[in-house]
Amino acid sequence: MNILLKVHTIFLLEFIFEPVLSQVTYTCSSNATCGCSGNSAVLTKIVGGENAASQTWGWMASLRYSSTNSHFCGGSIISPLHILTAAHCTIGLSSPSAVNVYVGSIYLSDTVQTRGVSYIHIHPNYSTTTYVNDLSILKLSSPLTIDQTNVAIVCLPNVSSIILASQEYPAPNTSLIAIGWGYLTEGGDSVSQILQQVTIQAIAANSIYCKNVQPADSSVQMCAGTMPNGGKDTCQGDSGGPLLMFTSDNVWQVVGITSNGVGCARPDLPGIYTRVAAFQVWINDTMNDANQLHITIHTILISIISIIFFVNIKN
Repeated sequence: MNILLKVHTIFLLEFIFEPVLSQVTYTCSSNATCGCSGNSAVLTKIVGGENAASQTWGWMASLRYSSTNSHFCGGSIISPLHILTAAHCTIGLSSPSAVNVYVGSIYLSDTVQTRGVSYIHIHPNYSTTTYVNDLSILKLSSPLTIDQTNVAIVCLPNVSSIILASQEYPAPNTSLIAIGWGYLTEGGDSVSQILQQVTIQAIAANSIYCKNVQPADSSVQMCAGTMPNGGKDTCQGDSGGPLLMFTSDNVWQVVGITSNGVGCARPDLPGIYTRVAAFQVWINDTMNDANQLHITIHTILISIISIIFFVNIKN
């Protein structure tokens, strides 16, 4: 099978074959602590993607090479210090200093908040051949300023192991939103300068369409697209970005990470995404361990400074 990896820039395909049919407006809970930005998300039911509105997807991050400032992957803000992205986006980086993170605008040309990266946590069981466990977490050099307008935190799934063992999450046929700055056409040569958004559906693991693209492990990978016609998809450059679900609590939850697929927006061939709910424990443990390590190092440094100070006093 000719697998075209959706690497380093999310661009949602814009095959505009039909006029706007209707709009869907998603209005967040006013007291939400995650999964809400300044404005409601408004999506038109068109074939292909469309420009996102400002202050709609405040958790969207642009990962850029520090040497060239060029966008290569997307990511999601999951805490003031952490970005969730795909492992295949970060596996080839020479060091954390090779990447910077930009947040706060739908335009790649804008600079609102920028952070360096102090550590890259790649899932220990990531497979470079099957893209199983395709996720990583970037620890930022300093916390982002979260204002819940331009810059916000997306909600993570909180699903019991019993549910995950007995059914797919999200459920098949659930409407999902993919966002990113990736290529607008398969085989394109540049990323979109404006953040794109597109509505697609979760595809059942046992469907013929999901079997067509052969995800290696449906417990940790999921299919999404618009079957059978295609026309809506993520593409090269959309990797690492979020696949989002609007929950019954009226907040946005990141349920998938753009991973790989066969071409872009082809009929009968959905995209493959990392199933985020399968990694709740690893994500939380990684964030907590990273924070604890920072606290421990800080405490040790204070202790060393104190010892040196008192030794100097005695001398």
